[in-house]
Amino acid sequence: MRAGRPARWWERLMLWLSGAAVVEGPEEGGPSAETPPSRPTPPTSPSPLPPEGAPPTPGAPSPLVPPKAPEEDLAVSDEVINDAVAYGVSIAVADVPVGATYWRAVRVHHLTPDENHGNHHIFLDALDEAGRRVYGARARVTWEGGEQVVTVDKPLNEPGANFPMWKWQVCAVEMLGLPSDRVVNLHTAHPDEPPGTGNTLFHHSFHIDFRRTVKAAPQPPAQSVIRGRVSRAAGKTLVLTRDGAAVASTVLDAAGEFSFTGLPAGAYQLLVEGTGVQSALLTVDGTNTVTVDLELPAAPPPAKPLSRYVLFGPAASSRTAVYLSLAREYLARSRPTFGFSAEEARLARRVVIIGETADVSQEVEAELIAAGCQVRRIRGTPEEVAAALKALDGGHSVFLPTTPGGS
Repeated sequence: MRAGRPARWWERLMLWLSGAAVVEGPEEGGPSAETPPSRPTPPTSPSPLPPEGAPPTPGAPSPLVPPKAPEEDLAVSDEVINDAVAYGVSIAVADVPVGATYWRAVRVHHLTPDENHGNHHIFLDALDEAGRRVYGARARVTWEGGEQVVTVDKPLNEPGANFPMWKWQVCAVEMLGLPSDRVVNLHTAHPDEPPGTGNTLFHHSFHIDFRRTVKAAPQPPAQSVIRGRVSRAAGKTLVLTRDGAAVASTVLDAAGEFSFTGLPAGAYQLLVEGTGVQSALLTVDGTNTVTVDLELPAAPPPAKPLSRYVLFGPAASSRTAVYLSLAREYLARSRPTFGFSAEEARLARRVVIIGETADVSQEVEAELIAAGCQVRRIRGTPEEVAAALKALDGGHSVFLPTTPGGS
């Protein structure tokens, strides 16, 4: 290392790991590397204890961190915030029964460079159930081979208590007087971020908020999923109900797939708005997944404009001429639509085919049936054709759909 230049943090770290002595000037806010660090001592002249909820003491802000009223962040949420996980800091949760009062670590914050200003401290606050500072509350800071008790006694424009950490000291902190969560692995041996700012090697700080809390019963799980698919329902709204009340809804796309997540235990039902389609009751336990598929009925076929169509074979066929001659009187009296086009016949509710399969094929007959037409074929000898037409004309024939090739 070049003489006269302070060691960079990585050089100091490598020298320490190798067992070599580190010689450098005194650190800002910390003991000299040449002198063994002394044991931290509590403040010799603590501030007077103002009454709970008293306004901040007038004067300049704390030189350690920006002033912050502790209740600003914590009074409205039970969520535990620990943004120091990336620095190896964790919370050992107190083992207390439901209904017991204990100190809960609700916020662990690694100070940013702009907040820290080169400090190397544990800052902490003790809050009551409403998020107000509890003056006189005590916390114990422990490390290998030692411990120290600090008291929450600072004015509201400062953290309630603080403890300076020295090099390589690894601390844990917990509250006293009640069972308490324990925040562990607090130390300052983190690299510069970025170099030359308020957070450098051995100059990192943490702010911890403990709140007096009554241990609540664990909340039942709410992780069930109801998912599936609704066919023919693009653009429809699918509603999830519980006890008759809507709890969620979604607009279905062309695929019709849906998924309702984060559901607590209970009995649910799916309804497709405006269709009358609904599922059976779907029971979930808060952890399972239920898959259900629904289907909207197919739309009815469009109304056909023709009531009856008489279909003959090709107009140029000699057999067609014979059949036309046999049907002449029927056509004159009943006046149905008739012709030689299967496409026209598809527009009729009932179709009478007059001719053999060589004139109108079985494939055409099957296509007419598939198109929703009632189909009957009349064929045979002239006498048989005449009798069948007479029955149609007199209304004595029961008109039923036939299979291809049927008579």
